Parts: sequence; structure tokens; C-alpha cells
Amino acid sequence: MSGRQLETSQKVDLTNCDREPIQIPGAIQPHGVLFVLQEPNLEILQVSNNTLQFFNVPSQQLINQNLSFLLGKSQVEDLKKILSQPELKTVNPFKVSAILPYKTLYFDGIAHRVDGCVILELEPISYKPENSFFSFYNLVRDSSTKIQSASNLHNLCQIIVREVREISGFDRVMVYKFDEEGNGEIIAEDKQESLPPFLGLHYPVSDIPKQARLLYCSNWLRLIANVNYSPAEIIPKNNPITKNPLDLSYSVLRSVSPIHIEYLNNMGVSASMSISLMKGQKLWGLIACHHQSPKYVCYEVRKACEFLGQVMSLDLSAKEENEDYDYKIALKSITAKLIERMSLESKFVEGLCNEESPNLLDLVSAQGAAVCLGGECRLMGETPAAEELNRLLAWLPKNFTEEIIYTDSLAQVYPEAEAFKDTASGLLAISISQTQNNYVLWFRPEEIQTVNWAGNPSKAVEVANDGTLRLSPRGSFKLWQETVKFKSLPWKKCEIEAALELRNGMIKIVLRKADELAKLNEALQESESKEREKANQLEITLDELKRTQTQLVQTEKMSSLGQLVAGVAHEINNPVNFIYGNLTHADKYTQDLVELLNLYTKHYPQSVPEIQEESELRDLKFVIEDLPKLLKSMKVGAERIRSIVQSLRTFSRVDEAEMKPVNIHDGLDSTLLILSNRLKPKPDRPNIQIIKEYGELPLIDCYAGQLNQVFMNVLANAIDALEEYDKHRSLAQMRANPSQITISTSLLTANPRKGSEEKSKFVAIRIADNGPGVPEELQHQVFDPFFTTKAVGKGTGIGLAISYQIVVEKHGGNFKCVSQPNKGTEFWIEIPLK
Repeated sequence: MSGRQLETSQKVDLTNCDREPIQIPGAIQPHGVLFVLQEPNLEILQVSNNTLQFFNVPSQQLINQNLSFLLGKSQVEDLKKILSQPELKTVNPFKVSAILPYKTLYFDGIAHRVDGCVILELEPISYKPENSFFSFYNLVRDSSTKIQSASNLHNLCQIIVREVREISGFDRVMVYKFDEEGNGEIIAEDKQESLPPFLGLHYPVSDIPKQARLLYCSNWLRLIANVNYSPAEIIPKNNPITKNPLDLSYSVLRSVSPIHIEYLNNMGVSASMSISLMKGQKLWGLIACHHQSPKYVCYEVRKACEFLGQVMSLDLSAKEENEDYDYKIALKSITAKLIERMSLESKFVEGLCNEESPNLLDLVSAQGAAVCLGGECRLMGETPAAEELNRLLAWLPKNFTEEIIYTDSLAQVYPEAEAFKDTASGLLAISISQTQNNYVLWFRPEEIQTVNWAGNPSKAVEVANDGTLRLSPRGSFKLWQETVKFKSLPWKKCEIEAALELRNGMIKIVLRKADELAKLNEALQESESKEREKANQLEITLDELKRTQTQLVQTEKMSSLGQLVAGVAHEINNPVNFIYGNLTHADKYTQDLVELLNLYTKHYPQSVPEIQEESELRDLKFVIEDLPKLLKSMKVGAERIRSIVQSLRTFSRVDEAEMKPVNIHDGLDSTLLILSNRLKPKPDRPNIQIIKEYGELPLIDCYAGQLNQVFMNVLANAIDALEEYDKHRSLAQMRANPSQITISTSLLTANPRKGSEEKSKFVAIRIADNGPGVPEELQHQVFDPFFTTKAVGKGTGIGLAISYQIVVEKHGGNFKCVSQPNKGTEFWIEIPLK
């Protein structure tokens, strides 16, 4: 987003220039003759209405005749051989002669194909051709050497205008360069001394309509020999085969647009020639040639000029790259220094905002900068006020989703910026996390500029005979100066690239520190004897990194949970085993005592009154019946505790730091057990239903503890989404469509990789909820660091980023999100079988 846009004062349709069908004018310039031929016999389907002038034969008489009628059978056979070449550009021009009763005419022949027909154009030459190759070589040899030896872009442009003018003989030759909006500027000129200079003048984008720019990209040279010519119409008007007007896009004789003729007449030009300058596939500029009187340039000279334009085009990228070579090297050095500082600081923003030279301002030659991360802004240099900056930060993510944003006229897209033009007329910003407004911004102040236009750039509005409004070419090209406000110096391409490189460096530092913490966790788990000491060290390390890397919070939570679960499971397991083991003995002892009591009662039915009274008081009969049931119930409870302890150990996997074969279903079930309290019904909602669709799976080699962390992140996110969704639903809606999480597992077989005949097998785990889903425009960001759709304080935005690293990088698997609005979200986790 940069530059300025010129607009007319009336809101009416003024696009007649852009709509003009310049590629099908139905006529040619009369200094040559055009034939439309049908292969293979070369019958004449259409012809320009000026053959009488050249061959003394009326055009109508040539329709449906064989071309040999004019050129003879021998020459037509030679022409057929030429047309058999796969690329006609390589054979153009070829020499053609026509023998008339009193003289022989010689022509340059130029051929191309369109719509299944051959277009043959003949331009007369005043001499009998001999060896044209050496003539062409002599024309371009010295010039091309000078072009290739140019030291910089300015020198290159000065050489090309001088050489083209010397070869072609035009009064004035200019290099006309386009800016990003399509406006043109004369950056080099060679002319007759008596002519006024055009160097430095600007021309609006509307001077060259869209369809003309497209033709410049496909047809590199255009000659208008006489602006005031009378067009030679093509007869018949429509091609007999296509039934449409003839497409003359690649014709060298194509008639000129009346609007362009009017433009040249207003400019005082009688003849012109233009040569396209291409940078890759983009139109970079034109070599524009003007003459004060009619001027015909033979095809050979035109091709020499076109060749020089092609040589210059090939050299454009290198010359532009070399323009700021030293500056680019300096920016590379500054970028490396800033990244090094960030890497060494425990809180990377300290290294980024260090004002020691070189600093953040030096990276893009800015006067002010703001680093806005985690709701806090650090300012450097001259910046907008805090309130203005906050409004700008709120506006940016609503209007732009790109990684980098830049403009030299912020007020053009954000009118409120006019209030702080003295500090921020130009803006360059890199996005670290748009959802949390994490940006690095650079500012440049207003630089009031004076632009020299060749006449008033706003085209005049005319009323046509039918009452409609149309744009007419400007009538004056005298110097017209415009003062441009609310613009800064433009951002150079190398400065934009430096900002992008800094962004990539920041992201890599964040991810590297996350990886360092994951490795630290594995090291801390190696020895249970030093668990407490290492846990304390981990806590200290996390406290230090927490201030700079918010994404590490999720990994520490999962690691701490694993340690806690493992410790609790270990402490509970011993007493539970003691109770469970003693219950068997207690049951046996109880049965022995009951049998002994029954035996005693049998032989001594009449007990003493005191025993009888105590027996009735204690309800001995009930105790004897209930005691086995009580012991059985205690055994069931102990077994339940043992099952829970085993699930907790399965989830934590603290003793399995290496890759081992495990049952994926055990990991899923243990994760669900830990989350079971969040699944239960609450006063304001029913329970969240879990649907298991487990397939038959083999044991899979994986880092079990890390993979359980992935399950925990995905399931916890699903529960969060459903809880938030239920807050906006009534109890009746929740009962009619209860919240559900579906977990399915299966085996997948993928196509063999390139160079391998074996098909790859994966274990697929799909976890789906029926919540609100993720908007389509945000789905590609769900695995980005810092990205979260949760409210502030509810999530850090790094749980899924860490999970992605575990699945893709640690296990060589696939991790993707599939979601539709109002239809829920499903995560696919695919782990390869090894």
C-alpha cells in the first residue's frame, strides 16, 4: 500500500481509454500492406485496402486468390518453406520481391500466426537486399558493448538513449520508467538542442491505458511513421474463418488508436517509436522516441533498436540491485547484530530495543519505532502519542493480514494519521501475532515533495455527441508542479527485506528456546533421586524464560503435571497395595472366625444370659451376614484406586524418555481420566459426552509422554471450546444437541514416496468436537506461536505450536486442523509406524 491515486472531480464512468479495442482496429498504417493467408495453399482471405498503391491491383480483386497471383509460384514455394519453421520470429524479416511491368519492388516480409491464419506484412525497401546479417551486426555491435559496460542504472539509461537516437535518427529519445502505481517519469534523455527538455517530468498512469500496457509486454516495438496518416482498412472487415475482427496485437502495421493520435498531436509529435523495457515478466519502462516530422524507420533498424532494448532489459535487475549495494550490505550486518543481541538476552525484547548503535532505527533508516508485544509497547525515537499508537494498533489487524505492511502515505489509507504526519507519514510494520496485536513498527516523518508533471495530470472531461462523458487526452504538456503532502521518503526494497529477515529471526529464536526447554525437561527426568532438586532448577529456569517466551508456559505446565501425576501415583501405590494385599487375609480370617462362632453356637446353643444379651445388642447375626459384603466392597474400592494410579502412571510416562512401543489407547484413556472432572455435569450445563471409536491398532513406537501432552492439549482445547459455546446456549438447546467429543483411531496406508516402492503406514487419531468451529480465515494460523482465539489470560497461544513440533518434528508425522463454522473442529494426528 503506497503511492498516490489521481482522481477526476466527477464520479462518472471515465474509462473510455481502457475500453478502447486497440488490438482490433480493422485497419493498418499505410506504409506497408497486410495479407491474411489460409494454409497450406496461402489463399488470400483478407487484405489491406491499399494494394493498388503498391501492386497496381485493387484489393477486392485479390480476395480468395492464391498469393502466387502477386508474387509468383517460385517465391510462394519459398515462403511455404519459411512458414514451416517452428518459430517465425527467428526468420523475420525475410526478403520478398514483386515483379511489375516496368519495375521490381523489394519488401521486408514479416509473418506471424493468429486464429489459425498466417498474417503476412510487407514493408517496401528502396534497395535490393544483400547480406542483412552483417548490416544488423554492425548496427548493434558497438552499442551493445557500451550498454553492457555501464557502471550503474543512471549510466545505462544515458547510454541507451544516446545509442538508440544515433541508430534511429529520431529528434528525441527518452527512457520512461514506471513507478508502482504505473505513473511514468523521464529519467534519461537525448535530443536536439533546440527542443525543450522533458527530463524529470512525470506522466500519470492514465496516459497509457491498461490494454496498451499489455500489448507492450507481448509486442516489444511499436512504430508510428506518420501521426496524420489515412488508415488502410482491412477487407472484408471480419475474418471469414473466425467471423470476428482480425486480432492485430502482433502486427507491426497495426493502426493507431484515435485517442493516442490525438494525444501525440497535442504533444506536437509527428512520428514516434517505443521499445519495451522488461524486468522479468513485468513492464519496467519504455524507450520513447519522438520526431517533429513524419519518419519511417526500416525494419532492420527497428530490430536493432529492439535488440538494444532487450540487452538493457537483461541488465536491469543487476543494475538496480547494485544501486544500493553498500547499503544492503550494511543492513545485513545490522540485522545479524540485532538477532545476535536477542539471542543473548534472557528477554529477547531487551536485545531488540537496545539503543546501542546499530539499533532498530538504523535497520530501515527510520526516525521512530515501537515494539508492541504482550500488551506492552517499547518506544524508540520520534513516535505518535500513546493514544494515537493504540488506535493504529487496533486498526491494523482489522485491515491487513500480511506478514509485512508498508506505505509512504499512511494518511491515504488511515486518514487519522494526518494528525501525526510529522512523526508517522510513512509506516513499515512486521506482524508477530495479529490476534494479540504483536507488532514491530517503524515511522518516517512527512517530507513535502514537489512533483514536476508534463501538464496537468488530470485528464479533461468532454461531453460526447450522445451526451455521455469521456476523458480526452491532455492538451498541454507545459511544466505543472504539484505539492504532495502527507508522504514520507519511500521504503526501499532492501529495507523491506531487512525487516522481513528480522521477523524470521525473531520467530526462530522463540521456537529455539521452546526446543531448548523441551530438551531440559527430558534431562530433568533422567534421575528420580534428584527429582526435587531438578524440579527446583526447572522452576528457576522457567521463571527466567517466562518473562521473554510466553509460549514456554504450556510445555512447563504439561511437564509439571507429568511429574506431579507420577509422584502422586508413586506415593499412593504402596499403601493401596498394602491394603489390597491385606484384604485377602482379612477376608480369610473373618471366614475362620465366623465358622468357629457357628461351631460354638452349634455345640452350645444355650449361652449364658450375659453373652446372649451382648449378642442381641451387637446384632451378631447381621454382622456375620454383612461383614463379607463389607470386605468385598473394600476390595472393589482398592481395585478402583489401583486402576486410577495405573492410568496416572500411563499418562505421565516419566520413566519412558526414549521412544518405545506403546498402546495409543492407554494414553488416550489416561488423558481422559485426568480430564474427567471437566467432563462432569455442572450446575449450568449437562456433562460433555465422550464417544470412543477405537480401531484395532498395533503397538506404536513413540515418545509416549510427549504424545500424551499432545492429547492433553487437543482435548483441553476441545473442552474449552465447548464450555465457551455452552455459555451462549440455553439448557434446552444443550439437552437437544449435547456437547460431544469423538475420538476415533485407525490405520492408514499412504502412497509410496518418490524413489521407494513401499507404502507408508500411519496410525491416525482423530479428535473432533461439535462446537462452533474455527473461522476459515484463521485456520492456517492455529499452529502459529502466540496465536489464540481465547480471551486474554485464558491461553498463551503456544500449546498447539508445541504439539505441532512434537508430532511433525519429533515423530515425522502429520498434524492438521479441519473445521467448518458451526459444525465443529477436528484435529488429525498421524504417527508413522516404524
